[in-house]
Amino acid sequence: MTTIAPPPPAPAAPPPLSPGGRTAVRVLIVVAATVLLIGTVSSLGVAAFGLSALRVSNDTQPLPAAMRSLTVDTADSPTIIRIVADRDAREPRVDLRLIDTRRSPEAAAVVTNDPAGTRVSVGPQSGSFMDWHRGGQLTVTLPPELARRLSVTVQQEDGVLMAQADLDQLVARTIDGAVMLSGSARRIEIVSQDGSVITRDPISVSESFNATTTDGDISVDFKDAAPRTVDVTSRDGDVTVALAARGPYLVDANNENADGTTVVRVPQTSDRDSAASLVTARSDDGDVVVTTLGRG
Repeated sequence: MTTIAPPPPAPAAPPPLSPGGRTAVRVLIVVAATVLLIGTVSSLGVAAFGLSALRVSNDTQPLPAAMRSLTVDTADSPTIIRIVADRDAREPRVDLRLIDTRRSPEAAAVVTNDPAGTRVSVGPQSGSFMDWHRGGQLTVTLPPELARRLSVTVQQEDGVLMAQADLDQLVARTIDGAVMLSGSARRIEIVSQDGSVITRDPISVSESFNATTTDGDISVDFKDAAPRTVDVTSRDGDVTVALAARGPYLVDANNENADGTTVVRVPQTSDRDSAASLVTARSDDGDVVVTTLGRG
């Protein structure tokens, strides 16, 4: 008589990701894809036209040591923009590394100064054949003392913004790309059409934090005291806000989708004057979670 052993039990399913976890995974995938753009494009270019069809341009420009405002505009070049503070930096500078075809104009970071402030720009793509793949990285390096006094505005059509400095103010306007935040600021304002907004580490914002995205998740963690006002809105993504355990907070959390969920796990008050922060978190088609920092 032959005995047939029962099949082994199926492995347990991994625990589901939280909204913040899903956001981090999505954004990390976007960042990884952007970082690999240069290598991928190089491979494709070599296969199609040979190595001689491509070039890598490097450019470094000094920035004014006394500047109070800085605008970075990469037009339609897919670019990783990094804003970093370096205690060993003796002067601010911008470094541009760009890959494109030899048919394209020579790539360079153009620095202009006027009474309105300092502007760093990268020329748009020429529109010639195979120029669609131009991409690279632009890094703004700042001495910490200068960074803390600086107002930074980023205008970006396609790419990733990584703000890794303590700034006075950050304003970002993006069309297609993620925004990753760390450090601190007095005020942060982000408007994205197709991209997520996340904090790599809990951030400090003293005055106001405003983030709006049409198609993307928002996941932000605040350490220490929360900003006086927090206003985050996504049309087609999840929204997660983590605040310090102290409060109380005046929270307006809203989800327009009947299938979505709205969860608030922070000390609350209905008195505007006694609220430590005024928090608005909304999504048309996603989950909304307002929780205390470190709570799963």
